[in-house]
Amino acid sequence: MSPILPKLGVKMSSDDAKTYMAAVNQKVVQRWQERVTNGPFMSPFLEGKLPLSAIKLFFKNWGNFTVEINTLVSVSYHKHIGFFKRYPDLMAPLGVKIADEFIHPKPPGHVLVMLQTAEALGLTQEEILREPMLPECRAILDFKRQLMWEGTVAEWWFSMLTEEPIGHWSAMWFRTLTQKYGFTKQQAVYFSTHEEADLKEHEDGVMGHGSFNKLVMQRILEDGYADCREGYNLEYCATAAVDLYGVMHRAAVELAP
Repeated sequence: MSPILPKLGVKMSSDDAKTYMAAVNQKVVQRWQERVTNGPFMSPFLEGKLPLSAIKLFFKNWGNFTVEINTLVSVSYHKHIGFFKRYPDLMAPLGVKIADEFIHPKPPGHVLVMLQTAEALGLTQEEILREPMLPECRAILDFKRQLMWEGTVAEWWFSMLTEEPIGHWSAMWFRTLTQKYGFTKQQAVYFSTHEEADLKEHEDGVMGHGSFNKLVMQRILEDGYADCREGYNLEYCATAAVDLYGVMHRAAVELAP
């Protein structure tokens, strides 16, 4: 039986919202497996056969992406405050989620551990923070930025269904770097930090980012807040984000020296 589709102004029951969420999430997980995990970058990487030049090129762009996407996530508190005023119980975990990106394990947060792993790859802060990103790698960032500033609350938050797959992806990176490429746990610290942040309740009871995102999406559906522009729908916002992460990975393989 197909899940009931969300409509603007039509409130879904909790069960129907969960069923719809599960169906879209399953498509995201499957798409991530096809476009990222089984793609031309991750497949040889997980076997320890991807050249370090491709890994370095990818992380140079990924590091730049993380800086900008974290600041964009922080904008959601301001841009979507009208929705969160309807659900003040979500305001505290949203604030904690945003703060977590900037203060854990210590300021400037995930940027700090990202730069530590970048250094282990032989990348400088200048390369990460100031050099232009590859267009193929900037595409996902610009898609997210467009959803934030021009899109709806629902469009943005459904694009965030990728945060949980990224948690599992981070675990793969940490395991592969330490077991196949000779990195120490401290050198691969960005990925262990990101796995914890996205998948687990961590320090001082901070909710896993993936779990919080799903809670917000469920409230959007239950409240009849599922507004989408023509040419967009919630499933598209979620799966297009996966596809663009796939493009980012593929570019590192194709363009690495």
